[in-house]
Amino acid sequence: MTLANRSGIQNSRTLLRAFGGLNETYACSEAEYSAGINFSARNFPALSTRTPRRKLREVENLNGMYHLNGLLTVCGKNLIYTPDEAGAAAVTLENAVADSKKTLVGIGTKILIFPDKAAFDTAERTLQPLGAAWSGEQVEFAPCDAEGRTYEAEEYGRTEPEHPADGALFLKVEDIRRPWSSDSTLEIYSAVSGNWSAIPLDYCRVTAEGIGKGFRAWDTVTVQGTAAKQGGQFEELDGDRIVYEVQEGWLRVKATPGGAHFYGKFAQNGTTAKWTSIDGSEVAVYAVEGPVQVERKIPDLDFVTECDNRVWGCSSKENVIYACKLGDPTNWFSYRGIAADSYAVTVGSDGPFTGAATCMGYALFFKENALHKLYGSKPRIFSSALCAAGAWPGMRAAASAC
Repeated sequence: MTLANRSGIQNSRTLLRAFGGLNETYACSEAEYSAGINFSARNFPALSTRTPRRKLREVENLNGMYHLNGLLTVCGKNLIYTPDEAGAAAVTLENAVADSKKTLVGIGTKILIFPDKAAFDTAERTLQPLGAAWSGEQVEFAPCDAEGRTYEAEEYGRTEPEHPADGALFLKVEDIRRPWSSDSTLEIYSAVSGNWSAIPLDYCRVTAEGIGKGFRAWDTVTVQGTAAKQGGQFEELDGDRIVYEVQEGWLRVKATPGGAHFYGKFAQNGTTAKWTSIDGSEVAVYAVEGPVQVERKIPDLDFVTECDNRVWGCSSKENVIYACKLGDPTNWFSYRGIAADSYAVTVGSDGPFTGAATCMGYALFFKENALHKLYGSKPRIFSSALCAAGAWPGMRAAASAC
């Protein structure tokens, strides 16, 4: 009996040590897949099927949800937070936000809610606004030192008194025709050393009822409506100022001295501003319009993401990418020249932003045919790379090459 010859089957095995993930281009190779459905990465590095769909809870009018130590759902105007702790009851805040679609991001124990510009604290179970604003007509401005102290001097002139008491104040004048100008120097006498020492007054103490309730030290605020420059006390009090110290009834900001009426106090009441010299001997009155306003601003953001202890966001209206102060999502315009500063960059790509995400330590901002990738560890060296392509699959390849 003759048997037919059969070629033997060659057994082989290929071991793939790297998984390339999704590749929607025409060059899909081994260890990559071009399309998939019902896959999950929960068993990484192995690719597994997802768990079956199941009903967790019923919600109505869902505008957004986010998980941070529990699940926060935005249902209409209500916030419902269900903690992960066993036996912990859900917390509901009614009429807390506007009835609109939300963009949510977590940092620390807080979940930020845009466009409402509010933060839900998962530890305290409270909702607080990110920004703060104060407006009032009864306001007083006075130059002060680095500890917030203001001074009153009874004497002034070109030369100091011959036999002063310890702690005596004297205003040394450069131009006798303008004794209260910023060219003069406030001095204090020390009996121990027998010398007069200059007191630098590089700060402005702003006093008004309730002005400090919504602000903290090192906040960057925008001040508007003061008569300080008009009356000749501070050149640049209006504008963005850093709050160095704050109490409920006053705050201290740094401002550039300048003008003929520096040494004195300004009292604004909405329609007039009254200046009184440091010794109380001279008075000047100025007309003003409107109240004084102090505000900590928050930009309007379409999409947000957290990366390296900063919240990053983008505004299609301005075509700008923003980053908050390091670890502080309440300050977005803090520019002190340090590594913890806020950041903003205007991009030149066309079209509105369509999304934001954090991937491999980078903040990514998407447009229809472009991707902006943020590099760097501090504002001084932050940079943005633009990856552009004509179609979405091609854009994925361009993004990986950035």
